[in-house]
Amino acid sequence: MLRSLFLNACVLVTLTYALSLTYRQWPLSGGPWPLLRLLAFAGMGAVLLLFPAELGPGVVLDLRAVPALLVTLEYGLLQGLGVAAAILSVRYLQGGAGVVPGALALLIVTLAAGGARRYAGLTLKHLMGRRAYWAALLCLPYPLTLLMLPAGEAVFARLAAPLVLMNAAGLLLCVSVLVGRFQTLQATRSLVQQAELDALTSLPNRRRFDADLMDLGAQDALLLIDIDHFKRVNDMFGHQAGDEVLQQVAARLAGVVRPRDTVYRYGGEEFAVILKQVRREQLTAVAERLRVSVENLPLSSLNGGSVTVSVGVACQGSGVALVQRADSALYVAKHAGRNRVHVAPGSLESGQAD
Repeated sequence: MLRSLFLNACVLVTLTYALSLTYRQWPLSGGPWPLLRLLAFAGMGAVLLLFPAELGPGVVLDLRAVPALLVTLEYGLLQGLGVAAAILSVRYLQGGAGVVPGALALLIVTLAAGGARRYAGLTLKHLMGRRAYWAALLCLPYPLTLLMLPAGEAVFARLAAPLVLMNAAGLLLCVSVLVGRFQTLQATRSLVQQAELDALTSLPNRRRFDADLMDLGAQDALLLIDIDHFKRVNDMFGHQAGDEVLQQVAARLAGVVRPRDTVYRYGGEEFAVILKQVRREQLTAVAERLRVSVENLPLSSLNGGSVTVSVGVACQGSGVALVQRADSALYVAKHAGRNRVHVAPGSLESGQAD
């Protein structure tokens, strides 16, 4: 009996590990994945029914409750009941005297997990810490329905404790697999963000810019923006004031662009902006809006004064060639008196956008 339950637990953990590999990024992806994973959890419970410990004709024990508990704690009671219903439909098709007791047992522990999630704030990650005892508490009601079987009291006395312990251990093992995967994804995302974000301005840095530059489409545009006379700011007011200028300019630029556009700290006092799907006839207006937003930005570190920026715009070419075109346009703007926009030749030719 215990050997069969151990085999059931091995199948459970193996399937959980395989399912954990479908989590590829943090935050957890939307789209069709949540529904597909719920179906996978239901399938996991169905597979466990194929490797049960048999008490008698039509009476089996297994760890089918664990997938329903995992889903309930991670996604909610409604989703957990859906997975439980799918598992029970397979158990119903198998038939036997244990169908009704098994159904009641699964529904009871699923409802218990839903209550713990709602009223005690219990989630999967909590079972990894000091609240691991909840795994046993959630499984305690599971063997009660053994009393409904013929000679139920004797069966309950013999199997209640092992059944609770096996389900609790299986739940904790599966939680450790899933939460470990979540923590790995979170850590990876954090490291990527640290590698691709500028520490001073919190904008994407040159590394992220170089990667995004390779994905530009025909209707995208590049702006290079340089703070005018920035060295003078550092010389007159100090580097701390210069840092504030960079932070405020970055915040203002990021606040002006659309959600699908991106502002980067390109280097030093220079910023880059990638405009996605922008109409050519709007390029000058967009660049002017960015320039004016900085021009009207008061800065306490400059005794209420303000700074200006020059903007170079380009939208034909790709990769390094596009950057060179935008940089040449910026050079023209700087040498034409600063605090102005210059668009690279040919960039205002008609184009379509979404």
